[in-house]
Amino acid sequence: MITLDRRNFLVSTAGLAFAAALPRTAFSETNDTLKIAIAAETGDLDLLQNVSTLSTYTIVFDALIHYGQNGALEPGLATKWTIADDQLSIAFDLREGVTFSDGTPFDSTAAEWNLKRWMGVSDFSWIGVSDAYDSIVTDGPNKLTVKLKRPVPAALLELTIVRPVRFLSPKAVDKDGKQTAPIGTGPWIVEKYDSSGTSLVRNDKYWGEKPLFSRMELKVVPDELARANGLRSGDLDVIGGDWVATLSPRRARALESDGMKVVAEPGTATMLLGYSPTSKIIADKAVRDAVYASVDRAAIAKVLFEGFADPAADLFPANVPSSGKRHDVPVRDVAAAKKILADGGWAESGGAWTKAGSPLTIDFLVSEESLPGSRRIAEMIQGQLSEVGFQVQVSSVDNATMHERRPAFDYDLAFFTTYGAPYDPDGTLGNAFVSTADSGPDGKIYVSDALDGVVKAALEASGAERDLKMQALYDWLHDNTAICPLVVSQRLWAHNPRAENFSLPATDYDLPFKAITLKA
Repeated sequence: MITLDRRNFLVSTAGLAFAAALPRTAFSETNDTLKIAIAAETGDLDLLQNVSTLSTYTIVFDALIHYGQNGALEPGLATKWTIADDQLSIAFDLREGVTFSDGTPFDSTAAEWNLKRWMGVSDFSWIGVSDAYDSIVTDGPNKLTVKLKRPVPAALLELTIVRPVRFLSPKAVDKDGKQTAPIGTGPWIVEKYDSSGTSLVRNDKYWGEKPLFSRMELKVVPDELARANGLRSGDLDVIGGDWVATLSPRRARALESDGMKVVAEPGTATMLLGYSPTSKIIADKAVRDAVYASVDRAAIAKVLFEGFADPAADLFPANVPSSGKRHDVPVRDVAAAKKILADGGWAESGGAWTKAGSPLTIDFLVSEESLPGSRRIAEMIQGQLSEVGFQVQVSSVDNATMHERRPAFDYDLAFFTTYGAPYDPDGTLGNAFVSTADSGPDGKIYVSDALDGVVKAALEASGAERDLKMQALYDWLHDNTAICPLVVSQRLWAHNPRAENFSLPATDYDLPFKAITLKA
């Protein structure tokens, strides 16, 4: 299961020093090699183990269905799919003439073997189509049908995710079924990998659009300043991506001034405030309403994100499938917030509020380790709430403490981030809003007995009813002020002028390489 502790925005200010620049010897020096920074090593890309960075899987392994812009489902290793009227089976027409990079044919036998490695396996019960799996039927070399015990409305979307749904050569396992090599059908073949990086060569037998250059070097560069300096010096061609090697807004602005090309596109993950469901003070809806009215989302986007974020009023941005109708982003209104508190029975005296003898005191839980940059955002929100009369204590803790306190609801306010494409909307809804789901250290954005039924109805609905039930869920969250959306940070990348025709793929789990050409 993916975690929410993944964004590294708003870190240290950009500098121009080159002391941390990368050694040129770390890379191939040909003009036919694209050099991309990654924040952590790729590992062995085992499809069944959560030990490798996710972004590299998608260039080595294909899925049956690929996630396109705004959630469009595009053919991958399946050229066609048909869901039965009772939604208890999905029939796939498999792409013909495809081979794994080791020469093994991709056909219904290989597809069935791959699917049975994770479908119906308890470790992957968090994937609905795995939890509901019944059996697989093959009908010839290029036809396969997955049968389910119950309908899974998000099944097709689930088949686009990064891991474990992608396809490995049946010859790339040992006698115990453990993966021995990252052999897929994708456009790139892993040549070698270690703790310093991964080298890949173009798969010239790839069934789809082939890369326009022959090699790719993924260099492990954990430090953002070193990545920026590597881009400036030409030792790197591309940096960025929340799931690859995060580029902060401030660093992006500095790179722009140095002649680098910055690409920013609408994001798919929302940063929001979550209210503790066990907090007595947060249980008062007037308090939640006042917080909602007090926060200046536009200022957060402009000042702290350097304009590389969009103010939000909804759980998901519009480019996420089934994200519901749009609400207007509220304008900060101190007078309205004070009136909400007064109407809710709070009494103001000397700029402070009390109710039944209790002060309006909020514990705001923040972890710079879990969410770098969140301390600055918390302090801005602290100042905005203080102007209304809230007494806000920012509790800054380490990552381990955050992982203890957040699941225990030991806070009043805390930051959360939705999962983003291709996991949403079902990923965030099914984990962060259902009281019985095991969300581990991520905790819950909001839970209640009443909400459980609303979420269940939405996630189990299909067809035209799905959008209606989803909207009912979003309306419930909005009407009960169960969440406080802040901003959707933009997808932020930078490249040097050597990399031309640069464009972003549909998600930050996909590395950008398609259509790129490299100048000599």
